[in-house]
Amino acid sequence: MVTIHTLGPKETDSNLVASKLEAEDPNYQGLSIQLHFDFATIYANLDKYQGDYFLVPVGYQGPAGDTWTSQHYANWQKLSIQKTWASPTMEMLLVENSEQKNGKAVSHKTTTALLKDFADRKQITLAIDYVPAKPVAANCFLNGDYQYAIFSQNAEADLKATHHIMERFQPEMIWCLYQIK
Repeated sequence: MVTIHTLGPKETDSNLVASKLEAEDPNYQGLSIQLHFDFATIYANLDKYQGDYFLVPVGYQGPAGDTWTSQHYANWQKLSIQKTWASPTMEMLLVENSEQKNGKAVSHKTTTALLKDFADRKQITLAIDYVPAKPVAANCFLNGDYQYAIFSQNAEADLKATHHIMERFQPEMIWCLYQIK
């Protein structure tokens, strides 16, 4: 069966966008969606997924400093753009745990600018740990080890009384759907 490969877990923007694409675009209905731990794993295994699709945001920033642009050029012979479009992300929250005063933050790499802007305005220094997806950042924050985090609002129901929403964001993202050659 032809599959759309994208970032998991199921709470990610990537899964939401893939599900919406599969449900609403007749060209992609009936496809399965396979969620991966990170985009780097998908890029590393393109040869195994020939004929399938790969959904990635153009805001992709990988663990080795790679970006959507660098991967697009590195894999131009393996990937063919089928569709691009803009869609708002899920609302994101910048949260603080008032019981934690360690100056540590957890985030997906793509939200670094939001964290740094907040730190500059508050005149604080943050030690930022990066994770492959915003739902992972939410889990790390909810475990209590971090003072700050940015993650999607679908984890808002899990916040405790000591967790305070400092800011909300909902930028648009451009999405790229490739067919894997």
